[in-house]
Amino acid sequence: MKKDIYYCIVLSSSQLDFLAGSKYGIDRMKVLKCLIDTAAIKETRYEKKGFAATLHIGQAALSEVELATRLGYDKKTVSRLLDKMTELGIVTSEQTNRTSIHTVHCVSAWYADNQKILNPYYVSVKERHHCVGDIGDNGIDKDGIAADVSNDGIGKSDTAVCCNSEQPSLSLISANNVQGENES
Repeated sequence: MKKDIYYCIVLSSSQLDFLAGSKYGIDRMKVLKCLIDTAAIKETRYEKKGFAATLHIGQAALSEVELATRLGYDKKTVSRLLDKMTELGIVTSEQTNRTSIHTVHCVSAWYADNQKILNPYYVSVKERHHCVGDIGDNGIDKDGIAADVSNDGIGKSDTAVCCNSEQPSLSLISANNVQGENES
């Protein structure tokens, strides 16, 4: 039985414009969907040939080669696309010696089995507006790019604004009540 998972995605106008666009037949939204679908919704241990890491909620482990193969795109194209998504603050990617860890910043929460799963790496619109330096009051820099501000967990996210606040809050997620895909 497949579990229903709902997403609370918050994108700025410039982020949405970029994702809605297409160049050379590359579906940018398809790349984001793949990253969101593979992101952990519970803390998960990831191991691969001499490499081990703990994936936190909102992180996905996929090398650029794996991502390109999964989507049927060229690795260099996927690499450039991930760089642009990082520049726009949609995701960040960290290369390791065996894979890449992608952190999704545009999903504020997932809902699975009537449980709200908050993304600790989500960067709220409110936090984007309180940037300093070359970032304007609207959270956009001089080049029209949305600021990538890390969520330090201190401020309350604006998840309730974009998601149904009547959903139960997350108190405990166990392997028994949240499954990624199919259940036996």
